[in-house]
Amino acid sequence: MNSHYDEDALLEYVEGHSTIGSEIELHALSCAQCAAEIEHQRRIIGALREEESWQKPHDPAEILAERLAAMASFKERLDTEDAEAATRLKQLLGGPSAWWRNAMRKEPAVRTAGMVRQLLARMRELLERVPADALILTTLATEIAEGLGVAQYPSDFVVGLRGQALRDHAFVLSFIGRYPDARTAADRAERLFKQTPVPDYELARLDLVRANILRGIERYEESITLASRAAETFLTFGDRQSHANARMYEGATLFQQRAYSRALTVWRSIENDRFLTDTARVLLVHNLGICCRETGQLEKAVQYLSAAAAELEIMGLQTHLVRTRWALGTTLTSAGRYEQALPLLRDAWRNFEELEMEADGALAALELAEALLVLNRPDEVPAICRALLDRFTRLGMSERAIVALAFLRESVASGHATPVHVRHVHDFLRDLPAEGERLNAPPPLGLD
Repeated sequence: MNSHYDEDALLEYVEGHSTIGSEIELHALSCAQCAAEIEHQRRIIGALREEESWQKPHDPAEILAERLAAMASFKERLDTEDAEAATRLKQLLGGPSAWWRNAMRKEPAVRTAGMVRQLLARMRELLERVPADALILTTLATEIAEGLGVAQYPSDFVVGLRGQALRDHAFVLSFIGRYPDARTAADRAERLFKQTPVPDYELARLDLVRANILRGIERYEESITLASRAAETFLTFGDRQSHANARMYEGATLFQQRAYSRALTVWRSIENDRFLTDTARVLLVHNLGICCRETGQLEKAVQYLSAAAAELEIMGLQTHLVRTRWALGTTLTSAGRYEQALPLLRDAWRNFEELEMEADGALAALELAEALLVLNRPDEVPAICRALLDRFTRLGMSERAIVALAFLRESVASGHATPVHVRHVHDFLRDLPAEGERLNAPPPLGLD
């Protein structure tokens, strides 16, 4: 016997004249696919028996009115789900993040489209402050979205929502440097979006996520192509805000290529764009600052980065604040202002570790060690090297990174370490090929 019966055999069974009816009935008890097809056929036959099915079509105006009413009703339902989910989410996320998964999984009633949407909205609030917690939220959102059935919601809506959850999940994964996992999630999102009636806009947003991933693994030309394609699509849809954001991505890739002058030109082209969000505008100021640093405009860089740090602190965007203060510390060392840079680099190291962004923290720690040696204050340096080596070993980081840190530690222990040695190890770690977690901090970008 085949694993499934074909449609003709199941239709004969439903109509009541199948010669193997008892066999099909027994099979359907253990086969969900055939049972679903039988139910589908029964619904069709039932509908065909209804008198209204054979009446003339309604007037087009009536059909349009019905569709508009159905859309309004569905929107009202989603608004209700959003409100209920937002209220419930405050309670479910009230404890430590380690409890969130169990709290959510114990309550089937919260598995709604509204909950998926609210989890993704809450992720945006947490991403800059606690990226690890944001990842938990997108994981939960993808799980719930996957469990939504087309009997509960329109099928196109469900498919699109699953794609959106996976796209946001991919962005968070790329944000913390987990590029292979991010690419897998992005591929799944693309397959879902392509099943929807008008996928272009959602695919453009996915292009930006992919551009960020490809930038992280040094596939720069592909990243620029995706960002440019997304920008054109957004203009087609009249979305000037997203168009400006796509230009941000293009400039970020040029920066990563060390094409600093070209990146500065791109970013300055949108510096006064009124369609930038407040967050995007502050991130742009940060990016202009690091570009000015790399093109030798150190005082201008300090002005930009100081302004960005002040705004980010007010806005509570913790992760970006840490990166901006780190960039300011690095700029001050480039200007020979090592004493001013010390507290910034020290805080950056500690804050990156608190955010579980170990790779960036290691680079900040090495810059701190270099500054201390320049200032002829080497006492702290051995402890910094020991801490980094122990942490990298415990986390199973790249073997080459561990060897480089071990070399530096031995140099420090023997009293032969110089700022040049530290800078050599720093640059080696920064420029390691992107395998899993990336050992550098690219310019900040926003999700939307």
